Amino acid sequence: MSDLRVFGIRHHGPGSARRLLQALEQWQPDAVLIEFPADAQSELLQAGHLQLEPPVALVVYDQQDIQQAYYYPFARFSPEWQALQWAMREGAVVQAIDLPITHQLALRKRPQLQVNKTDPQLQRDPLGEMARIAGYDDREQWWEITFEQTEDDFALFDAINELISALRAEGNVSSQETLLREAHMRKILRKTMKANYERVAVVVGAWHSPAILNWKQHKATTDNQALRGLPKVKTKAAWIPWSYPRLAKQSGYGAGVHSPAWYELSFDYQKEASIHWMVKAAQLLRAEGMDTSPAHAQEAVRLAQTLAALREQRIPSLQDLRNAALSTLCEGSEERLQLIEQLLQLGDKVGTVPENATVVPLQKDLSQLLKTSRLNKYWGTTGEQWLKATKANPRGGLDLRTDSDLLKSQLLYQLQILDIHWGMRQANRANDLGAFKEIWLLHWQPEFSLNVLEAAMWGNTVFEAADQKLLQQDQDANMAQLAEAVLLGLRAGLKRSVQQVIQQLQDRSALTRDVQELLVGLPALIKIIQYGDARKTDVTALAVLVEEMAPRLATSLPGAAMGIDEEAAQLLLRDFLATHRGLCQLELPLLEDHWWPAVQKLADIPGIASLLKGLATRLLFDQERISLTDTARRLDFALSPGNEPLDVANWLAGFLNGSGLLLLHHPPLWKLVDQWVAGLDMDSLQELLPLLRRTFSSFSPIERRRMLDLVKQPLPTETALAETASPKVSTSTANPLRTQLLTDIESWLKMEA
Repeated sequence: MSDLRVFGIRHHGPGSARRLLQALEQWQPDAVLIEFPADAQSELLQAGHLQLEPPVALVVYDQQDIQQAYYYPFARFSPEWQALQWAMREGAVVQAIDLPITHQLALRKRPQLQVNKTDPQLQRDPLGEMARIAGYDDREQWWEITFEQTEDDFALFDAINELISALRAEGNVSSQETLLREAHMRKILRKTMKANYERVAVVVGAWHSPAILNWKQHKATTDNQALRGLPKVKTKAAWIPWSYPRLAKQSGYGAGVHSPAWYELSFDYQKEASIHWMVKAAQLLRAEGMDTSPAHAQEAVRLAQTLAALREQRIPSLQDLRNAALSTLCEGSEERLQLIEQLLQLGDKVGTVPENATVVPLQKDLSQLLKTSRLNKYWGTTGEQWLKATKANPRGGLDLRTDSDLLKSQLLYQLQILDIHWGMRQANRANDLGAFKEIWLLHWQPEFSLNVLEAAMWGNTVFEAADQKLLQQDQDANMAQLAEAVLLGLRAGLKRSVQQVIQQLQDRSALTRDVQELLVGLPALIKIIQYGDARKTDVTALAVLVEEMAPRLATSLPGAAMGIDEEAAQLLLRDFLATHRGLCQLELPLLEDHWWPAVQKLADIPGIASLLKGLATRLLFDQERISLTDTARRLDFALSPGNEPLDVANWLAGFLNGSGLLLLHHPPLWKLVDQWVAGLDMDSLQELLPLLRRTFSSFSPIERRRMLDLVKQPLPTETALAETASPKVSTSTANPLRTQLLTDIESWLKMEA
């Protein structure tokens, strides 16, 4: 009969890993059984041969529903990883013994087999209760101090087995899933024991250790009966890079640890870990330009050791190190401490997986595309990088007139469709190559490896997956969302899906009577038409759609602008102006037949929101569709004392929207506005000042400077204003609102100087 030893470990526990290595070296087992899905045996052995650089993870997923998956991460300080590496070096047999994932994933779909989370027994946390009895609020801290920071004496495994056995004997119930997993572990153990290995080591989470150690107390027939007939799903597995942030408990990982970076130091240096941690902290602060000397680090280590001694601990805990660093290195600054915690407690380490590892088809295709497009040198590199940056051109940029750069751009957009936001397009500068130039800022994240797996549900190639995902538009998507999908598809080179989304757009536009939706959708469509020209894309269907939508919008627009409040008017103005500018750029025949008549109605019809009436008047004047005299008359009428001051201010805000040149170039209009301001009383001042400030603050510094010069001049007399038929108002230059606006303009100019 084989000699058996069960090592109950804490997943990702550095002390457990060191102690386990010591035990394996001393005991020299010829078979090592590891808590790992049995149907991932080949991948486990693969990890022993591949040049994997932890942290890495094996993902096992449902082929029919790739979002249903389990992740098995390993850090260098994970006991299972060290056991695997030791066994491969020493030639010991390695066997995965946990319940196959093909069953675990299927059990998720069987409510009758899932955990009853309402059972109070299952809601208990026995280890947490032990921590509280020992005087700790955090069970991980208790476990770390009690088991992970002890001397590397593998006899401690016996103590852990006794503790967990006692806790389970107290009636702490395991879930049905846990019981099935343990039954499978015992099943594999029985086969191993019959193989007559001299020494068999079992490495499992501490909670499972009594169920494995006492395997003879469980009948094989009972375990086999429990495992018989379990549901299955078809699965696939792949190794992917992982990161310390994703290994952390804060990420939602159930077996995660609070401090991966600290655990790495603890694994490497044990007693000296606190010294290395504090030295790294001091180096980090110095790199940030803070005055931190070796003496500070020495004093911090001494203080941490003193704190540990006061708590009767052999070596400082992470909490001791934090408190010591806060007092000495950080001088009480929580901001400095947060910087240290981010890099030396959580960490930012990212693992690597070689190209010959098992991957899904989409990963293979992406790897090939990255090579073809010469983007592979950027993929996997943390931090921000400008695509094709040079010393002469630090922002880099793509020239879409070249095939290679066009391929890069299309791939980046395809990845965006797949929710892999590796590249973010930046705004072009004035000296860039217009529509043919694209500036990209790349920022790779470890999560992208997971995103690629999730995207595999859409297809086996990047093009196929992006094309298919673009087609899956929400049935409730509005015209703007559909138009943005079309634009993204065009940029990504997805002609098939683009045509279908265009058809959705046509169907949607034919049914909608919502003016706001038409106003939001049209600018997006116009942008696509303009962009399509740059990429030589056929956008004829969209041009036809715009010519169909615009007349319907023009007909409905005046009615939508009547009787609305100020907030609704602001939204309508924004979207109306975007649509107007877009249509004017296209220079379509419908402008004269439909659009300009609608703008004229906005300016003329009573009841239209004042903000929009003012804007419409401005647009008509800019296009010389009304004369200066007519414009002055309309302005004079809008500013008349019979109108509500708020309506007047809104009309003026629309009339002056974004530019004050209108007043500067046409003195009669300036005089009317200045005269109106001077005639306001104190009550009107308090009501209108915020709105007028907003209006005048939108002007350029040059415009405001010229206005400042004008407003300092005395107000004109009524005689001088006779030609504009101005109403009789006060001519006092001491009007408080006029004075306040003058002060505001001077302040704005000083701020921008």
